[in-house]
Amino acid sequence: MKKELLSIPEAAEILSCSTRTVRRLIEERVIEACKLRSSTRVVNTSLQKYVLTLIADYQEEYGFAEYRSSN
Repeated sequence: MKKELLSIPEAAEILSCSTRTVRRLIEERVIEACKLRSSTRVVNTSLQKYVLTLIADYQEEYGFAEYRSSN
């Protein structure tokens, strides 16, 4: 089962970035987060949308890179 809320270190691992970067994205309201008791949790669907936006922006700027099988 997929987790709906991620810790900041888990989100950082998914994005391959630092926890500070994840906190900055939360502060800038780029990704959604909520407080759960004393810890901050990142909403997984928000993180997925952010990644898809990064991919779309890259493809728009550099063109769509199509996967080609070597077979």
